[in-house]
Amino acid sequence: MLKCQFHCHAKGDLLDDVRYTPKALIKEAARLNYDVICITAHRTILFNKDLKRYANKLGVLLIPGIEFEVNGKHTLGINAHSDLEKVRTINDLRTYRQNHPETFIIAAHPFFYPPRICHHQQLLDNLELFDAIEHSYFYTKKINFNKKAIATAKKHQKALVSTADCHLLKHLDIGYSYLDANKNLPSVMTALRQGKIKMHTQPLSLWKMIGITIQLFMMEPLGFLRLFKRH
Repeated sequence: MLKCQFHCHAKGDLLDDVRYTPKALIKEAARLNYDVICITAHRTILFNKDLKRYANKLGVLLIPGIEFEVNGKHTLGINAHSDLEKVRTINDLRTYRQNHPETFIIAAHPFFYPPRICHHQQLLDNLELFDAIEHSYFYTKKINFNKKAIATAKKHQKALVSTADCHLLKHLDIGYSYLDANKNLPSVMTALRQGKIKMHTQPLSLWKMIGITIQLFMMEPLGFLRLFKRH
């Protein structure tokens, strides 16, 4: 089983002010015994031959990824191509999928608040365009927006992928997934599509949830508040 992180950010992100570099992220992932990571910066693909070689030296398979927006709703592309940086609408995504069926598309935190950045009905209306649904780390036993994600995945036979949505290195291990695969790109992508995924996740305490919220706010207050503005 491969330990995998499919949602993490790094310096160079075009939306969030992330302080650590992609190499620092890869180094921390290696320290935490990750086999596979996908850097999913907002609106840009942070992937090149140098980063791939650096990851390989540390025993980590680095997969190109991105967190892009479909009508403003956050979406993850795993094994992404540069065309995905230009996707803006549902029709754009449909065209991209026709041209790049090898990319794995995940609806990021789809039923969370604020709805401004979360799919909600858009996911339900376009399920054929999404391969999986994210199970967010950000929940407690009593406050859990993942319940609808779990129910939707079960009803429509979509994979559930647990992630950390990491913006601070100390959060990299807060949620992740195991894949029943070999450590190479074809095997990892096949395992994702076949749903050979085991989630590693547990509810936060209320105090930890509040603490994380404060940390993210302090990191970038204007960006944090922007999430709650209306279109």
